[in-house]
Amino acid sequence: MKLLKIAVLLLFFTEARAQHIQIGNGLVAREFTFDGKVWRTTAFRNQSTHQAIPVKSDEFLLLAMDQQKGLTIADFTATGSPEKYNRADTTFLTFSYKPLPQATKDPVAPQLIKVQYSLKKGENYLRKQLQLVYKAAATVDRLEVERLTIAQAQQGGGKGEPVFVGNQLFLGLEYPGGYARRTDGNSPKDYSRHYEKVGNYSDINLEGRDIDPQGGKGLIRLMHFPGYALKKADNRYEINSKTAVNGFALHNQSAEMAFMTYLEGLWKKPKSFLHYNNWFEPKAKDLSGDGLINIYREFKAATVPYGINLDAVVPDNGWQNTKSVWDPLPKFFPNGIKDVKRLSDRLKAEGTGFGLWLSINGYVNKIDWGLAEGYSEAKPNAYFAKFGRYYSLSSTKYKDTVLKKIPLLAKETGTIYFKHDFNQLSDLAAGNNHPPTDRHGHEANLDACLEVLVATRKMNPGIYQNMTNWVWFSPWWLKYADALWMLAGDDGTNGNWPEISTRAMASTDRDTYLWRMWGNPADRPLVPISRLMTHGIIKTSDGRTESKSDNLQDWQEYVLMHYGRGTLLKEWYISPSAMQPEEWKALCTVHNWAKAHQKALNNTFYVGGRPDEGNAYGYMGWDGDKGVLVARNPDAQAQKLIIPFNQSVHFSGQSGAVFHANVVFPYVDAYPQNFTTGQDIEIILPGYATMAFEFEKGKARNAIPLPALPVCKTTEDADGPNSEIVLPSTVKDRCDLLVTGFPDLPELSIDGKPLVPARTSKSKINNFAGYAIAGMPSTQAKPWNMASFDLKPYLGEKIKISYKGAGAFKSFLLIEQAVEGKKVIAGHDKLWPITNDSRRQTIVLINKTH
Repeated sequence: MKLLKIAVLLLFFTEARAQHIQIGNGLVAREFTFDGKVWRTTAFRNQSTHQAIPVKSDEFLLLAMDQQKGLTIADFTATGSPEKYNRADTTFLTFSYKPLPQATKDPVAPQLIKVQYSLKKGENYLRKQLQLVYKAAATVDRLEVERLTIAQAQQGGGKGEPVFVGNQLFLGLEYPGGYARRTDGNSPKDYSRHYEKVGNYSDINLEGRDIDPQGGKGLIRLMHFPGYALKKADNRYEINSKTAVNGFALHNQSAEMAFMTYLEGLWKKPKSFLHYNNWFEPKAKDLSGDGLINIYREFKAATVPYGINLDAVVPDNGWQNTKSVWDPLPKFFPNGIKDVKRLSDRLKAEGTGFGLWLSINGYVNKIDWGLAEGYSEAKPNAYFAKFGRYYSLSSTKYKDTVLKKIPLLAKETGTIYFKHDFNQLSDLAAGNNHPPTDRHGHEANLDACLEVLVATRKMNPGIYQNMTNWVWFSPWWLKYADALWMLAGDDGTNGNWPEISTRAMASTDRDTYLWRMWGNPADRPLVPISRLMTHGIIKTSDGRTESKSDNLQDWQEYVLMHYGRGTLLKEWYISPSAMQPEEWKALCTVHNWAKAHQKALNNTFYVGGRPDEGNAYGYMGWDGDKGVLVARNPDAQAQKLIIPFNQSVHFSGQSGAVFHANVVFPYVDAYPQNFTTGQDIEIILPGYATMAFEFEKGKARNAIPLPALPVCKTTEDADGPNSEIVLPSTVKDRCDLLVTGFPDLPELSIDGKPLVPARTSKSKINNFAGYAIAGMPSTQAKPWNMASFDLKPYLGEKIKISYKGAGAFKSFLLIEQAVEGKKVIAGHDKLWPITNDSRRQTIVLINKTH
């Protein structure tokens, strides 16, 4: 009898070891095998293409504080058969485990662990979540929701980032504060992605607790730092993990494109939001009386003829009583929230919405007042200690207060936009509902922050939520926020490279930051550039980011570069009193053109080199077979801009098709070249040109021929070089002599008569805001002075330009000769082709390098 029982048990375990189960939907599947104790993932399968990726899996890891070795699936045993069921169009598969006797001594060993997988019909990705159940209080340092080994090549990973496997599979935590490691189990190292630790970045110290001491070839780990288990009503304690996701690329998709398709089903839907913000305008800071109402009326009068209306008017920092948790300042709002609602209602009656600046953690408010009221202050790490004080979002009283107050503020005042500034999310203090470490304080404060965003959205579903300082570029932020700050200085002019226009330097400033973070195709954020806050368009009564010599075309190009990035959050830091009618025309026609091409601009990619080292660059976006390129050449010489025409810029068409481009700014004409999908696009940009192109299928048409250039003769005498040239009489617009000295300008004369510059500018080397300088300084920049001389008085004449001086300098002729421009189709959604009857060309006159 005893032998019979042993035989039956052996038969049972032999059958159990051979058991298999999967969760699938006809598109993708995850397969499991029972090893006699537990179920392990053995493969991810793309059922639509019949591709399989073999997997060796530990499934998860639980790590206690101050320990080096954690518990994996090997330390558990199944408590019963898997539970598989359907709910509506979603299939669920749940495994339940209890710890083996030897594992129960580990402080993180739960009484029960449930591993649940879910897969929705029609989706090419599935999810996984862990539930840890404890009899008593417990603390988990690190929780790895996925721990598995895959042989294929791996890319990506980092903070809030997915891992890509073999350009077929993506895996990640649906949480901006999660961490992904791959390849050897420890790559990429913390803050080692190309775009991290740049600008006004976030810095959280993990103290090496993200590192697996052994690692392993092909090991992938998706983890977070939950800290304390939460007490439930039945006196049990639970930790529910963040949700992991894995998905397959479908036909004609890269893994990155598959991830972005998945993300589109999760994120807050992209939408354009145009608003006025009063931050840069001193005259608009007084919120009492009719100040904001009158400013809106000025905007309305200027923009309604173009079919444009502001979505909101937004008071920035200064509306609040700093000795409160987001009560209005009595100076402006003596009746408190009722007066804020009254202002919001008045703006609504005028035809626009109302928004507010608000730091969720109370940064800039009086923290000593809060301490006296029983609120808890966060203890920042060394990086954030350099800045101001703030409350702990995870502390019970403050969290409860803002969870009620901020959503209620949005509802009661009709606020449709929040600018959530200063998101340190760092707290090492004890007593704030997390272990006193940076990693646990960060997760607890981030969780509270996300709760506030979700609660606000629940109270006011249409609200636009903008997260600014110290965020990071996790694509999973977009599940909660509409826009993320680009982590630059508030504003700025980049003087590393010679440019005569201050407006051009302002564009270079923004675009150099974007190059630094999005300019490396092999290692760039997955957050679309279109979802960034960039501090928009600035034109104030005090002349911020411009000089008196800047002209209408400088303004139009500055505006076009802002919109050409694809920016959905359209911020106008504009004082209507500082605007002229033609400037309104330039602004409003660009706005409407961008609106007409919003789908393509939603998908812009940075192309080209570093702007403040003189390289051509631009933003390319595709919507099916329609493309838009806004490009700029910050150098005096013409440059070739090379643009990928493949899936790296999320172009999904077949290879071998022929496309062409039309120039729509600064003139209207065909671009005389065909482009073939799968091969790089090459565009020639004239010196100091900003241009816009629209792409579509079909062969290129003929373009207006470029006018012949004058011939220049260079001579040398005892005083220095000379340029002899006959200036054509066919110049329509500019005929400028551009001279840059490194650093000093030579003395210039024409036929012996001294020249007086029409415009001048000079270098400001690495002129980045101190709080956003990290990762930005150029090693190539050198001091310079630049001058522009108007040569139009000499048209039709032969002139001799003489340069006296020993230093290095460059001299160019920028000439815009007349052509018979093509007929322009009128419309408020067409770019204003400001130089339609001329074409720009540049000629190198002198290039003295020493």
